[in-house]
Amino acid sequence: MTIHWVTFLLSATAIILAGIRLAPYGEAIGRRTGIGQGWIGLLFLATLTSIPEMTTTVTGALIDVPNIALGNAFGSNLFNVVIIAVLDVLLLGRGPFLLKVRSYHVLSGSVAVVLTLLAALGIAIGSTTTWLGISPFSWLILIGYIAGVFLLYHAEKKQVELEEETGEPMSLSKAILGFALCAVVVIVSGIFLIGSSKAISLATGLSASFMGAFLVAIVTSLPELATSIGALRIGAYDMIVGNLFGSNMFNILTIFFADSAFRSGSILSGLGVVGEKDQLVVAICGVLLTVIAMIAISVRSRRKVLGVGIDSMVLWVVYLMATVLIISRGI
Repeated sequence: MTIHWVTFLLSATAIILAGIRLAPYGEAIGRRTGIGQGWIGLLFLATLTSIPEMTTTVTGALIDVPNIALGNAFGSNLFNVVIIAVLDVLLLGRGPFLLKVRSYHVLSGSVAVVLTLLAALGIAIGSTTTWLGISPFSWLILIGYIAGVFLLYHAEKKQVELEEETGEPMSLSKAILGFALCAVVVIVSGIFLIGSSKAISLATGLSASFMGAFLVAIVTSLPELATSIGALRIGAYDMIVGNLFGSNMFNILTIFFADSAFRSGSILSGLGVVGEKDQLVVAICGVLLTVIAMIAISVRSRRKVLGVGIDSMVLWVVYLMATVLIISRGI
């Protein structure tokens, strides 16, 4: 058991250190290529930091534990949104955080909500119909993700104008090399982190749904948290939200890959009666938090409570209520 804790702590430390460095390299790539912070966060950082979630979700499908697989995808989305509230606290009164980001992020949040609802609808209907062994709802998730990425690219290009640069950014080759090295550290450490966290979770005797929705989900969201802290240090606020909402989109996309790996038909219909209700609760809570964040971005309130934006305070309260609800259900 001790070796699992040592592996867990070392992997988590490596992810935090590499994740913090990812943001400056990503920002330099965005400035050198003219891609933009939001797009770097949405496509590159979101895909990279979601590798642990994808590994866990697909592995859960392969070893026939669909509740861990889907619970990890939905639970990670729940935790990713509350990272916004964590960052507002880290601003030390210089927020509200969501006041600093552009409104086009409402679109990425909307796409994440639509993809989550498609997965939830597939679970609720429970149809065993498949095409090439994959549920029609999983195919819709794949199509929706691709369409959403293109929509978001054009939305950012229309809204974001090139800002006046301060200082000379690092060379593109250096930025790409640094980004690649940090990416390797995050991916390799993430694999060890997942393995050790599963061993620790199993030793405690907790249910598969709880492990997926909370313990494994929070652990696999560590790269998003580390990268967001790194981006916060350089003021890359749009990169942060692009990363978080983009990660939520990608996390739901992993259900498509899990469905293709699941050997017993559609993974959306293989949860069991209790598992279906559990996953729907977690998915709906994630949608609720995302919608609150989207409303906050649109309203752009300057109000604070104890130095923290009132929107972040609402996110904290709703997240804690969702946690109590999920635990009280015995998930």
